[in-house]
Amino acid sequence: MNMKGFTYANIHSSEYELYVRSDNRTITPSLRKNDFVIPGRHGTIDYGLNTYETRLITMELSLVRKTMLDLRVQARDIAQWFSKSGILVFDDEPDKAYQAKVYANIDIEEIRAYGKARVTFECQPFAESLEYRQVNIPNITNKPRDIPLNVSGTSETGCIITIKNNGTTNINNIVITRKAGV
Repeated sequence: MNMKGFTYANIHSSEYELYVRSDNRTITPSLRKNDFVIPGRHGTIDYGLNTYETRLITMELSLVRKTMLDLRVQARDIAQWFSKSGILVFDDEPDKAYQAKVYANIDIEEIRAYGKARVTFECQPFAESLEYRQVNIPNITNKPRDIPLNVSGTSETGCIITIKNNGTTNINNIVITRKAGV
């Protein structure tokens, strides 16, 4: 049986002999409520800006060791790992990544040398494509060139374009044009 795992801050859960018993990944993040109460008026006015709250992803994890001392050392190592912020990627969705950080305390339930813990990652609302994050288009010359970049997500997406001059000639008059897809 394959154990379900995840990578967080560039470290896979298997490196800590940590097993995911279950996870709760909602289909959508919560829509942020943008309503206002006007005194003397029934109900509220919804300004419906269609923005989302951060996504909470909760996992139940198993820790197994031979002794209680080993379990305690493992728990402290995991706590240090979870104190970082980073990208969260699940084994069953290896092409998707969440910007994540753990803010809530993590309790560990100890039963002999077995531990059970719940961790909640606070993530940006939408998963990002790992492929999209790492698009690299080398060797652009001074001739006009179309470079298609298709985003097939479920939300409007901003982007950052970084242009690096590896040569010794100055680059001038760069024009970037966004063309909406058909």
